[in-house]
Amino acid sequence: MPEPEPSPATKRAKVDDGKMTTSMRIEPEKLEALKIIAARERIRVNDLVMQGIDHVIALRRQARAA
Repeated sequence: MPEPEPSPATKRAKVDDGKMTTSMRIEPEKLEALKIIAARERIRVNDLVMQGIDHVIALRRQARAA
């Protein structure tokens, strides 16, 4: 017997928070290093990646302004 579909009341509407979802391939050694750092800082690997992205953007903006 197939599973019944959830009622409309239980379905959650997608919220557009202006962010995009992406995927990336990371070498196992680098991912392990990120996990260790994240655990030490009590944050998620994703947070570290976002910090890196913000850092690169800031560097590029500084270089363009100079």
